[in-house]
Amino acid sequence: MRTESDSERDGEGTLATVDPADASSDAATTAGNDHSTMPAARTAPDEDVPRTPGRLRSAVSARFRLPAEDDPAPRTKRLVGLSLWAAVLAFLGLIPGGRLGVTLALSLDAPAWYAPVTLAIGVLGIVAMMAGFAAIHRDRLPTYLFSLATLLLLTNIALAYTAL
Repeated sequence: MRTESDSERDGEGTLATVDPADASSDAATTAGNDHSTMPAARTAPDEDVPRTPGRLRSAVSARFRLPAEDDPAPRTKRLVGLSLWAAVLAFLGLIPGGRLGVTLALSLDAPAWYAPVTLAIGVLGIVAMMAGFAAIHRDRLPTYLFSLATLLLLTNIALAYTAL
């Protein structure tokens, strides 16, 4: 199934169509439609580029991106391992999440800071896991991010048992 790209739209944003009867072998018109000569959209930043404020953005976008067509598929062992790790973290996340839900639903006595802190730590852990999956093509970055998510979850569990 073929999908459209931005290069197939004209300046006004309407989809440009090609009439097969009108197509000719003129090299000047076909060279503009040749997508193989276009530069890759995802290129690594050059090392000899001077430091600029946008360098962080390019570093982040180089590490966290959707895979391109030429990227190899992640190893099955690695994908299954991260998925199992995420499943264990999600299951264990029910402990502080459940305790918070019961505390709020039954209006139990809890410190005023407990709910916002628990939610913030939980959201940060989920974001770390999502970033780990987004960086699956990197060598050690997913392991670091999943370790951070595990540390945040353990902190959240410790808060659930000490604050309540």
